[in-house]
Amino acid sequence: MAFPQPVVTAASVTHAPAGFKFKPTDEEIVQHYLRPRAVNAPLPSSFIVDVDVLSHNPWELLPEGSMEKYFFSQRVLKWPLGNQWNRAAGDGHWKTSGKDVPIFCSRINNGGEPLMIGSKKTLVFYHGTTDFGENTEWVMQEYSLVGAGLTPYRVMRPGGSNNFRESSSAAATITEKNDNISEALNNAKVPVLVNPDESWVVCHIYKKRKPRMPRVIAQVYNIAEGGKVPFYNFLEQGNSEEITSPNSLTNIPLENTKDDEEGSDRTNMKANSKGVGK
Repeated sequence: MAFPQPVVTAASVTHAPAGFKFKPTDEEIVQHYLRPRAVNAPLPSSFIVDVDVLSHNPWELLPEGSMEKYFFSQRVLKWPLGNQWNRAAGDGHWKTSGKDVPIFCSRINNGGEPLMIGSKKTLVFYHGTTDFGENTEWVMQEYSLVGAGLTPYRVMRPGGSNNFRESSSAAATITEKNDNISEALNNAKVPVLVNPDESWVVCHIYKKRKPRMPRVIAQVYNIAEGGKVPFYNFLEQGNSEEITSPNSLTNIPLENTKDDEEGSDRTNMKANSKGVGK
């Protein structure tokens, strides 16, 4: 899909210093990037570039070593006469997750309520078809224009000779006498109201971070790998490794215990035999 190139002036290209991170708010994305792009107006910077998201897998779009990036892209209807957008992309498809988040402008309208200018939709990339797809860790936040964001946008466009002749008879006289002046007048720009193209979106693509293993579980694994498991003697409420008192029952050797039991049995037998003789 061929995209019309955005107008980025030399002053708008920003050279980011080392360690700089592009972290715009939702309102800034819609108000200062998406809305101008939808009418092909000058952009504040060139951090967001045009990409056909549906022609690539998400991991193919991010530079090596990067975990997230913003892109301009145009949505395509799934059916010519339908109202659903095509979500097939690369080797899989994007599937919506959760509810859409409205985006409001900080400027208050005449009714005292903030203006809704956009919407943010969260999508997850799935491998395969819609029926048998397997979800991945790749996520996309899609910013689109809604409500007040689709109102006509004022941009500067070349006026043309016809416009000047209709608006000023003096300008028409000059164009007839001097071709150089007429060319300059024809190239002059005038403000024009343009309706934004709602198919334009900003796509924030990133990979979810894997949750770290809790420290308690890590300690259990360390014990399983060769660590010493403590054994507790619940009778004395102490550790078996600790030195116990000489009177402790746990210190009696097993052999001595057997001898004592045999001696007690013999004494009992002798006492019983004397009693029978009497």
